[in-house]
Amino acid sequence: MRGLRDPIRLIPALFLCAIALGTLVLSLPWATTEGIRAPFLTALFTATSAVAVTGLIVVDTPTYWSPFGQGAILLMFQLGGLGIMTAATLLGLMAGRGFGLRDRMA
Repeated sequence: MRGLRDPIRLIPALFLCAIALGTLVLSLPWATTEGIRAPFLTALFTATSAVAVTGLIVVDTPTYWSPFGQGAILLMFQLGGLGIMTAATLLGLMAGRGFGLRDRMA
């Protein structure tokens, strides 16, 4: 638990947890429009792509995923974007650069 206090280790661990949780949610039967479980690799790739905010897909999102699955993907996009911005901010602070008025205005 001591190792997770370091932001360098905490951020990737949180991304992995978000991907794992997203994979589990997308593997549920009610996440697909057909009401069957999505294949593990499809759910894993979709969750990884959503959390990493790449937008890559292996199945057509509107036709394959149910509104529940689409909502889960949307939530993963939001969490991933927030995580990327948090990581960038922490990296900037750890580099000792700080944030001036120009950076705050942007």
